[in-house]
Amino acid sequence: MFGIGTSELLIILLIALLVLGPKEIPKIARTLGRGMRELQRAKDELRQTINTEIQEEEETIRPSKSPQNQAEEGEMASTDNKPSGADSETNKETVS
Repeated sequence: MFGIGTSELLIILLIALLVLGPKEIPKIARTLGRGMRELQRAKDELRQTINTEIQEEEETIRPSKSPQNQAEEGEMASTDNKPSGADSETNKETVS
């Protein structure tokens, strides 16, 4: 915890007890606990928002393909790979 050992923590608590008194320590601990809880909530909310934004961005970049879109792409790919007519000779020359 913040690189503080047990002995250092005890010294800090003893000084706090002497300075603040036994009645104020529980109030301060409660306040610190609420603050830590609020920070945890904010961190979790921020993490969730970032993950949601990343997921939405990925979906816009790579939309999910429906079976109809996949079939259409398959047909386009098969016709694009087959050279025809004068194009076939041009492709043969560039390949050779």
